[in-house]
Amino acid sequence: MVSRGAAVLNPFLLIVIGIMLAVGALLALRSRARRAHHDGMIPDGGVVSVAGGVASHGGRLAALNTAVVAAALIAVVGALVSNGGLAVFTDTATVPSNTFTTGTVDISTSPTSALVTFSTMAPGDVVTNPLTVTNAGTLALRYAVASTTTENTLAGVLDLTIKSGVTTCTNAGFAGSGTVVYATGDLGNTTAVNVIGDATQGSQTGDRTLAASASEALCFNVSLPLAATNTVQGLTSTATFAFAAEQTTNNP
Repeated sequence: MVSRGAAVLNPFLLIVIGIMLAVGALLALRSRARRAHHDGMIPDGGVVSVAGGVASHGGRLAALNTAVVAAALIAVVGALVSNGGLAVFTDTATVPSNTFTTGTVDISTSPTSALVTFSTMAPGDVVTNPLTVTNAGTLALRYAVASTTTENTLAGVLDLTIKSGVTTCTNAGFAGSGTVVYATGDLGNTTAVNVIGDATQGSQTGDRTLAASASEALCFNVSLPLAATNTVQGLTSTATFAFAAEQTTNNP
């Protein structure tokens, strides 16, 4: 876009101000001259002595009028000259659409509850089930899993093993394939036990990673050893597996 602009002050406003100042000065001088005549400072003859000379009252007013008109003309000409000096060509440019969108870390599991359960469990019994972990976000993530149980006695006897890459996640197929993620250990504790990685920020031993929109299957296996004693008879323990995820970008 090209335009004419007044960078400091509108020149037409300068013209108006110059004229107003000139008219104001003229009126003020006329008023002072009338008061001087009225007070007798200038005799009726209109002749007074000025620095050893003689000056005509009418001549002084004419000189004053000339000076005021000259001042007004100077103001007008100055405004016109400044108008010519302030007229410039200008242009602007914009850079729009600078948009920023943040990524997301969104972990989910399927099933969302009751992954491994067993009623009337006896020593030697085993339960195995798969769990799918999904990164539904737009950023790569790493995750850790902690297990918290409602009591410690039975939870300390039940053995939990977690694998990835198991071809058939059943009691019969569990031993035949896959990689151990959590070596056989306690189901959990009333104080959270890390079963996969560590939820502490940053890369920790055992943490697992998932790319954006990726998923993986884990196989959970829980058994009550044949060596279990009567101390765990009639007990119930409920475990909660807590998945904690964080971004891997800029988070070594």
